[in-house]
Amino acid sequence: MAPILDKFSRNLSATSVAAAAEMAVGVGAGLLVADQLGKGARQKLGLIALVAGLAATVPLLIGAGVRVNRELGEGRRTRRRLETIRHDHGFADDGDFY
Repeated sequence: MAPILDKFSRNLSATSVAAAAEMAVGVGAGLLVADQLGKGARQKLGLIALVAGLAATVPLLIGAGVRVNRELGEGRRTRRRLETIRHDHGFADDGDFY
């Protein structure tokens, strides 16, 4: 299971760097225009930014969950197949053997 988490963490770190860069640009732009907006406008824009950020994050989380689940499922299928091979003697139960 460790290789799966290693792949996931490598992808996650690249995504995190990109997200941090976008956040820094957004915060910088927000600080530049903060004094020019009224309180109501700042609150509305803050809410819009929050909703947009959550909407952008949901597909990333779903995609990561699907990838991890798929890789874990492949491991389970492989283990199940190996168990059937180990416990199977290779002959049909109703056959005649010579």
